[in-house]
Amino acid sequence: MPNTWIQIVGAKKTGKTSLIEGITRELVGRGRSVCYVKHTHSEPGFDNEDTDTARIRNAGASTSVLAGTGSTIAFHSGATEGLDRISFRDALSDEIVLAEGFKQVPGKKIVMPGGDLEIGKLEGIVALVGDAPDEYKGTTFDRGDIGGICDLIEKLAASGGGEMWSTRLFIDGEEIKLNSFVQDVMASAVLGMSTALKGIEGGGEIELRCAVIADEE
Repeated sequence: MPNTWIQIVGAKKTGKTSLIEGITRELVGRGRSVCYVKHTHSEPGFDNEDTDTARIRNAGASTSVLAGTGSTIAFHSGATEGLDRISFRDALSDEIVLAEGFKQVPGKKIVMPGGDLEIGKLEGIVALVGDAPDEYKGTTFDRGDIGGICDLIEKLAASGGGEMWSTRLFIDGEEIKLNSFVQDVMASAVLGMSTALKGIEGGGEIELRCAVIADEE
């Protein structure tokens, strides 16, 4: 199964991270796998600038990876990527992606009203958490109703209500749009070939990378 992403949006200091922390604990307790993605307007980093990984990144490495015994962190340099590309590359199959921010990105949004956030300009709202304005007539939750919020997220994931895909094609970093028929043909062909390999039974997610290599004369 493809993964599903849900965006948690709100103004600064409205408690988005705390809400996501509670949702994550609840979903993991239910046996679900969760990927967390946060949008930032500042230059992201995962270490101090005097560390080896930062030095190599600053030297021009496209990817810096810090591998430990319990976790691995990767820093991908280059142009800002969309939430769909990040989820496609970094999230596992059938995983729930909780994205903090990305309010301008199309997708299903759980909104925390307050501050300077203009709810009327947001698309894809599936619920509000907190005090809803009078003009909003949709689903609302109290901040402490983590169970109810997770019920909604799992319902969206089960019904295909979140953003998802089966096959995507990128050439030199640019996505080539595929209709559903071509997606199914490509996915079936790659899955069929992989199951023909000795000791391979296929899986829910397969990554195939191709590069054109010029012949040397």
